[in-house]
Amino acid sequence: TTFHTRCLGCRANVPVLAPIKVIQKHMKKYKVKDCWEMSTYGATLSFLERTFKNVYKSEYSTKYKSGQIVNNVRIEDVQNLSFKSRSLDLITCNGVFEHVYDSLKGFNECFRVLKNNGALIFTVPLFDIPKTKKIAKIVNGEIVFEGEPEFHHSRIEGPYTIPTFWHYSLQDICDIL
Repeated sequence: TTFHTRCLGCRANVPVLAPIKVIQKHMKKYKVKDCWEMSTYGATLSFLERTFKNVYKSEYSTKYKSGQIVNNVRIEDVQNLSFKSRSLDLITCNGVFEHVYDSLKGFNECFRVLKNNGALIFTVPLFDIPKTKKIAKIVNGEIVFEGEPEFHHSRIEGPYTIPTFWHYSLQDICDIL
């Protein structure tokens, strides 16, 4: 059983709330005008919407292309963003990159769309393993897992539809970036 400390007001846990402090620290040094949260809900998005005028939010879907609007929700695939180069001051996400098949391409896409002095502030689950491990791959269009399959839910596609591809290591996450 895993227990999380939660805010009594919003019910968010510490990993979800932690990026807000990092965002506030970044704001003291750099101007933030245009930002994007890779979700349509959560404490980080609520903070961004209270703090900044121009906030994009999105969900991921395998069925639609980046930039499409589906049921009033913007779709973005971090591996192929629809944002113009150097168009955002801040990108945030909680628990997304472990679900990105080509996460290096996703990180590079984020860096492409960030303005100078922009920031990508994110969380991922970290494992105490020697090296980051790819736990699933795509073979002939099908997802093949090494070990027990891991999925999370999608607001667009439903429960247990988004596979986990990576277990990031405490030991090498900074080197990967």
